[in-house]
Amino acid sequence: MAFVSRFLLLGGAAGLALAALVPWVTIRGLELRLGPVGAEVSPGGRTVNGTDTSLWPFLLGVAAVVVILALLNVARKVLLTVGLLVVAAGGALLYYLSNVVEIESSGSNAIEKLIADAVISSSVGPGAPLIIAGGIAIVAGAVLAS
Repeated sequence: MAFVSRFLLLGGAAGLALAALVPWVTIRGLELRLGPVGAEVSPGGRTVNGTDTSLWPFLLGVAAVVVILALLNVARKVLLTVGLLVVAAGGALLYYLSNVVEIESSGSNAIEKLIADAVISSSVGPGAPLIIAGGIAIVAGAVLAS
């Protein structure tokens, strides 16, 4: 059981590290500033990768902590807490990326919102789902190690 637990923990950490590199969202249309993520989309469209945001060092740091704790075979409760926080953060990020056009145009009047909905489209990449999957793997690994 220890092998499976360690495999899940290391796999979850690898998923977090990979999520920092892959596309998170692709936006096509007019210029848009993605507030919490800290990236700008120029006219025509852009794919925002994890490295285009200010969150990628944090993802790599969490992945490194999980790897160290998994290899040392300590702090299972900490790993469980980290995994649950990663799942929650990934879910929040997925919600934001799924609704980025509506969220970023929410301060606008009704006409501007209508125009934004008509000329801007977005599609979520594999980044946020990978964060969630990594968090689930960390939780499962921590539970199996207990």
